Amino acid sequence: MKKVIIFNIFVVSSLFLVLELSLRFFFKINPQGISEGIISTEISKVRFNNENVVEGKIFGERVFTDKNGFRITEKKSGESNNNQDIYFVGGSVTFGSGIKQSKTFSGILDNRFKNLNIHNSSVMGSNLKNNYSILKTKVKKEKLKKVLINFSFDDIENIQIVNIKKDNTNSLKKTSLVEKLKNIKFFKNINHFMRSKSVIYVWIKGTLFNSGKHYYQNALNSFESNENLNQMKLVLDRIHKMNQDLENKISFIVIPYHEQIQDSNCSFQDGGEKIIINELKKRNFDIINFKPVFCNDKDRKDLFLKLDPSHLSEIGHRKVADYLETKLIK
Repeated sequence: MKKVIIFNIFVVSSLFLVLELSLRFFFKINPQGISEGIISTEISKVRFNNENVVEGKIFGERVFTDKNGFRITEKKSGESNNNQDIYFVGGSVTFGSGIKQSKTFSGILDNRFKNLNIHNSSVMGSNLKNNYSILKTKVKKEKLKKVLINFSFDDIENIQIVNIKKDNTNSLKKTSLVEKLKNIKFFKNINHFMRSKSVIYVWIKGTLFNSGKHYYQNALNSFESNENLNQMKLVLDRIHKMNQDLENKISFIVIPYHEQIQDSNCSFQDGGEKIIINELKKRNFDIINFKPVFCNDKDRKDLFLKLDPSHLSEIGHRKVADYLETKLIK
């Protein structure tokens, strides 16, 4: 009996190992963890990458940073020169979760334009308020050519910068059992551990629970909060003032969620997209909206990482780089 149990454990473990390796190497599904030591944990500071990172992974891909905390390729020195600077500011999409820096759109453009310093000055988990803080603390004016901020669809969630009376727009919405469990610390820790270690877990979660649609709906709901909208406008006003001081060198790029480029969603603007575009236009920002670009792309099903609601694949990053090269850089 003991031998039968051991044999069964061996068979099940082997099957799990084969499935795990197959999902990683043949289906290109990434774990979704962030190694400790990459992002600064000092609450008093702007959320940003630690300087001179040489160890650690994000979504299964090794990460390196320079003396400024900017993401770089392994071989790039980060030494200063007299070239003009272009800064890409944003969160995980701009950072390039699960992608080598050389394959991100900032890395591709940096390789194509040797006469420019193109910086990936993004950090996982950033939002609009934090992006403004990055502008103030990381962007140098002396040789500045351009700043491009990616306004991600979830950038107005929890961007608290002032005390505003709380809005109860969402208070009457029913919270599902799954959502309640996710807010319990014990289950949060389990979810974080499994996402970072097992792509089987990522695959099951993404397949059974349609995580892409779930994340999209959560982001869309954030635009129903007056508190979020008021704070977004305050931050945009501050960035607008900075843009005037910098002689209009700040532009916004808007990269959609995977759900936003499905056939049924390509033909109209959802409420969140309308708000983002309208608020940017009110402040006369240059805007590059990638939703119509992606919707008209024959490869749009391959533009995002597998079972990922928002992070671009290598193909997606290349498409963004190609478009920015023709519309902006040249």
